[in-house]
Amino acid sequence: MLVLSFRDMTTPRCSAVTTAATYWLQPIAPATVWNPAPGGLLKLATWDETKAQLQNKHVCFLVHGFNVDRDGGYTGLGALAQEMTGDGILPGLVAPGVAADLKTAGVDVIVPVLWSGDWYLPINYPFLLPDIRATADHFADFIWSSATQMAQVSFVTHSMGARVVMETVQRAVANAGSKVVPAFDTALFTAGAIPDDCLDLPDFAAAVGSFRQIGVVSSMSDTVLSGDFPSGNAVEQALWANDHGSDRALGRYGPALKPGSAARAKTTWYPVPRTTFQRHNEYLPCPLDPNVRPGYPNGWDAKRVAIGQMAKAALDGTAPPIPASPIP
Repeated sequence: MLVLSFRDMTTPRCSAVTTAATYWLQPIAPATVWNPAPGGLLKLATWDETKAQLQNKHVCFLVHGFNVDRDGGYTGLGALAQEMTGDGILPGLVAPGVAADLKTAGVDVIVPVLWSGDWYLPINYPFLLPDIRATADHFADFIWSSATQMAQVSFVTHSMGARVVMETVQRAVANAGSKVVPAFDTALFTAGAIPDDCLDLPDFAAAVGSFRQIGVVSSMSDTVLSGDFPSGNAVEQALWANDHGSDRALGRYGPALKPGSAARAKTTWYPVPRTTFQRHNEYLPCPLDPNVRPGYPNGWDAKRVAIGQMAKAALDGTAPPIPASPIP
């Protein structure tokens, strides 16, 4: 498994933004345990090795959110990628209602992405945008690079990962010039910490226009997005230029689209049922979380498995576990 990093990997927290580097995380098998973090398995990959893995492939990048350190990032995303690539343990579980096959046939390669969004908490959230934009610059460079040459690109994101991806794809498309840009296929935004009107903002018009399809998973039970996001977003917009959008989070309210929005035809909204209390930290597996979930390995539980099934459905074109709702 390849891991793509835009953070200084020598430090576990508060890392600086770096240019792209890829790492091998192997061997990965159903027996792989992600707690404690298997740091000894990370090995720097060469650009020739990276090219051999990605060239002419449909690559899906998994992007974590805010307040995720190095080890939490690659173990959580690694556990998700493990299942999506068919190397996971979930299909073999015997407890009733537990077994789940998340193997995703719609893409060729699954790549976890690490970025630096965990420094000097809790006050740094409104100050994070320059690092996000710097990461997006490097990510766009990676997408253009002769060391990748991908045919198609998709994304599954959590929380602030939606902002990282929107900034990245906007740069990759709008600033491409003569560079070769792969086809952008699917973006699935779960618990998106980005304004609910982001798909209609001129800031991201090129990004939205480039995707074949966009999926939004939201939950009205998300107290992080109902409490921290509005105040943090307001401060952020006061600090930084070209930062627009409402103080309502995409991952709580779903997409707010204008009647004639260019995004409307390609966007599908999956609101988590109100009877399901889906907290902000219940989307991705968390292997390093000390809370034991009976019957599940590697930080999974029923809610996280449902999100994994959403990712599989979006990428494979199959029926999702959470039904779509009309966008107002």
